[in-house]
Amino acid sequence: MRKVNEIIIHCTATRADWWESKSSQAKVNEVRRWHKDKTWSDIGYHYLIDRDGTVVDGRPVERTGAHVNGHNTGTIGVSLFGGLGSNENDKFSDHYTPEQGTALRDLLNTLKRRYPSITKVSGHNEYAAKACPGFNVREWLFDKKPRSIMKSTTLQATVGTAVAGATGAGTAIASLDDTAQLIVIAAACVAGLMLLYIARERIRKWAKGER
Repeated sequence: MRKVNEIIIHCTATRADWWESKSSQAKVNEVRRWHKDKTWSDIGYHYLIDRDGTVVDGRPVERTGAHVNGHNTGTIGVSLFGGLGSNENDKFSDHYTPEQGTALRDLLNTLKRRYPSITKVSGHNEYAAKACPGFNVREWLFDKKPRSIMKSTTLQATVGTAVAGATGAGTAIASLDDTAQLIVIAAACVAGLMLLYIARERIRKWAKGER
């Protein structure tokens, strides 16, 4: 088995509705025909992802692909159906479906587990003056759709609990004697510290993209 250290993302530069009535395998076979017409031994990509998220094998991973001039050794080529007329700085969603996005992330994770030597995922446009795959791969990889911190429902619940507790405690404390007030205030401080810890954990999870 050859050593693999990088995955490079491509597009087939076809219309979104290209051969939409055909099966994913039929589309891959057609791309294979295009490549073999160039006198290549086989399709250049190792995997192709159809519009509905179907992943189809291309050239066996054990064989060096033909997808980036000068960068085929040690790489795996993955191509997305679509991307015609795209620009290198377009968004993924401008040319590809959510199903393709999910399938691509799943495939990347699978390949990284299968080949621990993989340390890089890049786009064809990083190695050639081309738009392919029609978006910035690095930006897409780290796009976790961050939310506004105050829109986090879990954080809102924590803050709401703290505010309600503070309001109720203030009213109750005023009616107690000095000793009782000290006891209640001490308990409130402990509860406040616990709420601060919970809020910190919520913020940490929010920052990681967890719900």
